Amino acid sequence: GAPNGLLLTAEQFNRLIAVGAPVRYYPVAGELEFRNTKTRSQAWELGSGEAVVMIEGQSGGVSVAHLELEKEQS
Repeated sequence: GAPNGLLLTAEQFNRLIAVGAPVRYYPVAGELEFRNTKTRSQAWELGSGEAVVMIEGQSGGVSVAHLELEKEQS
C-alpha cells in the first residue's frame, strides 16, 4: 500500500472522505511513485473485507490502503 495508506473500513472511509476528494494513488505497494487523482465513488468492501474505491483514471476499484489524502498546500 501507500507509505501512509488509509487502513480504513469502507464505512470509515465514506464517513471521512467525500466523493471527489483529492488523493494520492500508489499503484505498487512499497514504491514511492504515486499520482494525484480524485475519488469517484464511495468505498465498498470486497468479499475478503478489503475496502476499495473508484478513482479517476483507473478502471475498477482500488484498495484504500494504496491511497493517501492529498496534503493541503500551505
